[in-house]
This record gives sequence, structure tokens and C-alpha cells, in this order.
Amino acid sequence: MIKQCMIALMTLALISPLYSQEKKVKDDKTPAVEEKKKTEDKTATESKPAGEKQKLTVYQEVVVEDFETTPYTDKNVSYNVTSGQDAKISIRDQLPATPTSKKYMGLKVKTNGGDIFSIKPAKELIIDKYCKSISFWIYGKKTYGKVTCMLQDTKQINHVLVVCPTVDFLGWKKFTVLLDSRISQEDDFLNQKKTMKILNIQYRTIGTKQKPMAWEYIYLDDITATVRERYDDKQSDEW
Repeated sequence: MIKQCMIALMTLALISPLYSQEKKVKDDKTPAVEEKKKTEDKTATESKPAGEKQKLTVYQEVVVEDFETTPYTDKNVSYNVTSGQDAKISIRDQLPATPTSKKYMGLKVKTNGGDIFSIKPAKELIIDKYCKSISFWIYGKKTYGKVTCMLQDTKQINHVLVVCPTVDFLGWKKFTVLLDSRISQEDDFLNQKKTMKILNIQYRTIGTKQKPMAWEYIYLDDITATVRERYDDKQSDEW
């Protein structure tokens, strides 16, 4: 009997440290789990306002011209003829700039350099909200020409915006022009709505008319504007 008691006491002595160690590991692990959970909860809490902030973004991108339904013809391009210059416009549907686009405008010009070809929009390209920037998709063929546009602000002052300084690339590229403080956008009086307009798009060929006449090609797709609502006077003066 005494022998059995001694064996039981020895077994208990061996098991007790293991139990204490296991309990310590569990106790040590629990705060880590709780800390991890707190961190995850904190991250979730911190990320929620960011998500809400994105929903409250005031600027949005709107389409000004997508070339999908507007009929552009050769009559929409003008230029000076001095030694055989020519220009053609065509609406195309192969390989547009974006997956959502179906049609775009092609311009080919016959030039020996130093010419300006002006595209007059087939419809009014109006921007009726406060505009931060205007974007153009351009397909280049390394013609090294220059793309600009004429923008009329809310005070009917015209501004030449450089869209693409030089077409030194091959394929589609998106160009964005930021509008600065020179361009008047705010109304002189609140609630007196005014608009801006893109009056024309110009392609300027390089050179000094010393090279032989040759055809150059350039393509334009979606013209978009990043805009927000204008500030509005909601205070009633009837009192």
C-alpha cells in the first residue's frame, strides 16, 4: 500500500509541472489572441471612415465627347492650303482606346510640316460644372506633332491648352490637362449658371515645310472632364 502511494505521489509530481507549463502557455497565448483581435477591430474601425470618405468624394469623371453617335466628316476640319495640304476625318470602330468604347475619330493630314489642322466639334462640347481637369485619349504614330484645344471659360475668354506636347509615341495614351486659376469658372453671381466650352481641337505638325508631302495619322477617343457641383447659395433672403 505504501509502495502504491509512493508511486502515485511520484506520478503527481511529474505531471504537475507539465500542467502548470501548459496552463502558462494558454495564459500567455490568450492575451496575444485578444491583442490580435483588438488590432483587427481597430483596423476595421479605422478603415471604415476611409471607405465612407471615398463615397463622399465630390469629383467625378463625366464624358464630354465619346464619338459614338456624333457624325464627324471632312467638313469638321479646317486648314490653310499653300502647297497641297489635305485632311480627312473618319469615325472608326477597330481597336478603340478603352473596353467600354466602341467608336473613335481618326484624322489623317497631308503635310510637309508647319501646318495647323483645326477640328471643330460636330456638337457643342459643354462643361456645365466646376472642372478640375480635362482628359483626352490619343493614339499616336510617332508623328511628333502637337495636340492642343481651345477652351472658352465662363467669362467667354479663350484659352489654348496643351494636351500633348509631342506625339512621340505609338499606341493609345491618356493625357490630362489640369485647369489653373487663369481659367474663370465661378459664376459672378451665385445661381447665375454659366458654362465652359471646348471650341476646337488642333493638331500642329512639326517642320518648316522643307520635307516632302506625306500623310500623318492621329486618332482621338473619349474626351472626359473631372468635375464637381458648383457652390450654391441656399440662404433665402425672403425675411
